[in-house]
Amino acid sequence: MTFRAQAFAIAGMIGLCIGLTRGQTVLSLLSLSSLFWLFAEWLIFYLQMRYQIPSLHLERLVNSEQDSNRSLWAERTIDVQIRWRQGLRLHGATLDVLDVVPENLEIVGPEINAAPREPSRSWLIANLLQFFDNTDNRIPHQRKLGGGNSPTEWRYHARVRSAGNVAFSGFRLTLESTNGLFRHVEFVKCEQSFRALPSFVDAGGYRSLIKKSNIIPRHGIHRLHRSGMGSELLELREYMPGDPFKSIAWKVSAKRDQWMTRQYESEVPARVQLIVDGSSVSRVGGFGARLLDQMTFVAASVGRMAINAGDPVGGMLCDERGVRRLTPMSGEKGFQIFLRALADFSVNPSPPPCALSQRLIDAVCGLLSQRYPELLDFKVNQVPFFLFPILPSSRGRRRLRFQIAGALSEIYGLSTQEQVALVHNDQAIAGRIQDLLNRSGIPWVAPVVASSESRDREPIGRMNQLAESILSAVGHARDNEVIVVMSDLLNCVGVLEFLLPAVKIAVAKHHRVSFVCPTTTFQRPSRRIASRFSANWSAIDLLLVAEQSRLQIQAEQLHRELQRCGASLTLSGEKNAICMIMSELDLVKTGRSRSQGALR
Repeated sequence: MTFRAQAFAIAGMIGLCIGLTRGQTVLSLLSLSSLFWLFAEWLIFYLQMRYQIPSLHLERLVNSEQDSNRSLWAERTIDVQIRWRQGLRLHGATLDVLDVVPENLEIVGPEINAAPREPSRSWLIANLLQFFDNTDNRIPHQRKLGGGNSPTEWRYHARVRSAGNVAFSGFRLTLESTNGLFRHVEFVKCEQSFRALPSFVDAGGYRSLIKKSNIIPRHGIHRLHRSGMGSELLELREYMPGDPFKSIAWKVSAKRDQWMTRQYESEVPARVQLIVDGSSVSRVGGFGARLLDQMTFVAASVGRMAINAGDPVGGMLCDERGVRRLTPMSGEKGFQIFLRALADFSVNPSPPPCALSQRLIDAVCGLLSQRYPELLDFKVNQVPFFLFPILPSSRGRRRLRFQIAGALSEIYGLSTQEQVALVHNDQAIAGRIQDLLNRSGIPWVAPVVASSESRDREPIGRMNQLAESILSAVGHARDNEVIVVMSDLLNCVGVLEFLLPAVKIAVAKHHRVSFVCPTTTFQRPSRRIASRFSANWSAIDLLLVAEQSRLQIQAEQLHRELQRCGASLTLSGEKNAICMIMSELDLVKTGRSRSQGALR
């Protein structure tokens, strides 16, 4: 019953009581008739709710396909079509159908938008401000069905925010009577899960300015030659039966008075090892605004360009779950395997435990009201009577705690003892809430500041893991290779001594080591923004300037430390990072030790 029906029922009961006590027959009959009419409306609504909603069949088609084995692409628009079976008879009632959209999707409207947008500052700020706000996305994927003449399908379009997983859970149905007296909310499961592959670009404007001349490289560096059908002469040898006649060196044969054959060089493909750091720091923020999204974008773009050039691409994916090594792959099939590995790596692992906070409770309440509204019904999820606490606000919070514990126990199938532990143990209920949010695709980060001891320990662990990954890449290397480390090193400048020995070993083995450090603004840190200060700047602009200045100071210190070891550095997740890695790959192929004239 809605508030309108409750007020109508209370007015009818009051009128009936007054009519009976005062002997007013007309008032009593009118009040009794209104109550009988209200009961008849409720009976009709109950029959519709009992028999019409279960007979409603809904299905979802993503890009005209219902199969969940298909893959989607990040930064691309998808077409979602909702169908429902004809023959629904609501008799004046309205059925509101809402498709529960996962957090990794952004509604772009009923019409398909243009090409996907590139990361920008305004897009980042919009994602951060609207992280928990989905009110602007409730128009295209929501429809009111009135009966048999209603449209049997509708569609909307959404953009995939980032790589990872896109999981549709189902539909939220809201049945409302004709006069708005009764309302019933129910969730219908229609689970579909799709793998979202990372986006990539082909840096077609990249032009290598490295002069490929025949120079004598320094000791230990060579051009990776082998015999083949190239254009550069490798060596001359005696003629062997079966050699093609076009390879005979006639002038040299005449001088030596014996048949001589030319052998031409063929470049050996230079392998690229991509080390991606997916720690919890890189997963902070909404989908599409994480540092990990920039790293997967650069890794996929480098993989595309390297494989097109015939160079194998391997990698090591590091996070809390450990290190996963990808063997060097080439060809279109190898590129697809590499993209699928990056997509699976972008899925959030189990979050670290955090303290129970009000924001965490608000987040799970919003999720439960949207996907499990029947578990929050007082008739199903009954709260026992308790005397303490006496204050109304404290009693409300405790009652909500009981409801959340009951809903979690029903979802996870917990026992009575475990449900009681959720009510009285903050760590137990916080862990269950975090797991539920993570399973639902909501990237939850606890809004608390870690202790100084944990802040100091986490960067050291990350540096040790990256050092072990670099040494493992050197151990599996065959020849001079390009080792690219993608990690947020700007906040780890003070603990670089744990990483630099591994970098020095890789450089001593004649490998090229490059570092790609993404930034929260998707741009290179620069102090030029502060020179254009204006009095009309907002608080967000001032925070951006302060962040840029801080990152610039840390970037200069990081660049000096890595330059002493012979490693290169770029501070962006844009096209410049891709060009820098490709120029390092050209250096390996040509045998040069410096990148003079290379476009970075």
